[in-house]
Amino acid sequence: MRWIISAREDLIWFVGSVASSYALLILYVTGILPLIPMVVGWAILIDAPHVFGTFSRTYFDRTEWASRRRLMLGSLLFFVVGPLMVLLGLGFTFFFLAALWAYYHLVKQHYGFMVLYKKKNNDLAPLDNALDRWLLLFAFNYPFVAFIAGDPSAMARVPPLLRSGVNTVTMLLLAGTIAVGGFWLVRQVQRAWLREYLNLPKYLLLAAAIPMHWIALLTPMPNKPIALVAILTIYHNLQYHRLIWFHNQKYANARMGSRGSSPTPGPPTGQPGWGGAVREGVIDHYLDLREKYGPAALISRRLLYYIAFGILFGLLYQGPRQVLGYFGLKASHGDVTAQLPIPIQLGVAVLWGVAFIHYYLDSKIWRVRRDPSVGKALKM
Repeated sequence: MRWIISAREDLIWFVGSVASSYALLILYVTGILPLIPMVVGWAILIDAPHVFGTFSRTYFDRTEWASRRRLMLGSLLFFVVGPLMVLLGLGFTFFFLAALWAYYHLVKQHYGFMVLYKKKNNDLAPLDNALDRWLLLFAFNYPFVAFIAGDPSAMARVPPLLRSGVNTVTMLLLAGTIAVGGFWLVRQVQRAWLREYLNLPKYLLLAAAIPMHWIALLTPMPNKPIALVAILTIYHNLQYHRLIWFHNQKYANARMGSRGSSPTPGPPTGQPGWGGAVREGVIDHYLDLREKYGPAALISRRLLYYIAFGILFGLLYQGPRQVLGYFGLKASHGDVTAQLPIPIQLGVAVLWGVAFIHYYLDSKIWRVRRDPSVGKALKM
């Protein structure tokens, strides 16, 4: 078995961190953790820092500016999309599409981790690739659509023209999930019978992610559309934080040649001057990294720096977003953003731009085949 980082790290962060979603679900459903503290604490301390994780390896990386300038500048247009749609009277449609993209982003990350495990373990037969892809498509989308069909406040967020078809889509997705799931299980039995390799890391990832989505999405709870955002996403956040930190070690461990490829050698251990030589070598090495990568080298120099910068970003980004949402809900006595006053809709729409940039960049920067530097950083 081959893991992304190691068996211990993967089992804790990429598989075992699903326990965080179950913990939030239990604490919220039992009434121990109220809605607003849960959502605000999660948004500022965990979710926004994971968005910052994407920025740490894009906008704050000098080498990324050199190779992806058009991508990163073009992504800033997402700040305009939401406000423009709100001003055109399409705010309801915008917030519906934003919610769909947010959920798709969660599913896409699970797919991405699955692909990494498939590549690591040479689990790349065309039949298995197709079955794995279709299993994720149906197994994650059925409970999401079933949740919308069964929750009035969720259905209120769906454009009226689409509401009549939600129940039909739910039944089709359920039938597809049963059919694809059956074929997928038969294929795994066949592989075991033929003594082919069984990709245990992939199985563990799917066993963690799929049941959690079903349980959370189909469990009754108050203010469900809002609570689910934190419950479903915290697992995604912790997975991503660990992957980012693993990737970003290239900013601390890369070897460069302008000042020296390693700390400056000094006298043997125990002789005068050794400690000073090592410190000078470390400083020179860090200056090399900062010169090459820019602020990314400082952000990822220590875990404490990464956490501190992430929380600061969370206060600046999610702080205003949570305030707008809270006062907007108080003003409208509801929980549908498109029913809020136009100024609040515009503010929320602008802040959605940050999430959109994260979603879009995330779909571009982890392509191992197309970007050898990513494969190298992830030790593929």
